[in-house]
Amino acid sequence: MAVLADVFDPEHGALAAFTTLAATASRFAQQQATQGLLPPEVWLALGRAANELNDIGLDLDEHLDTLTAARTPTTTAVNPPAPVPLVVRRHR
Repeated sequence: MAVLADVFDPEHGALAAFTTLAATASRFAQQQATQGLLPPEVWLALGRAANELNDIGLDLDEHLDTLTAARTPTTTAVNPPAPVPLVVRRHR
């Protein structure tokens, strides 16, 4: 879980870095598209990708406390989590 906390860290995580990269690429593609060097679809696709990545980061913001807590080691003994079925099967 600590790995996820590092990946989704809003300031220094991989998701934030990739979102910044997509936004920067979108601005660069916009300049290139206005000069006729790139099709406008490339600029629009990069802009959509940057917006979607940003939305994912915003959706994860409500879970940052949980992810941050997983990053810091605890000194108290904690019972291991019990497995939970992700899919409930109905018996016929």
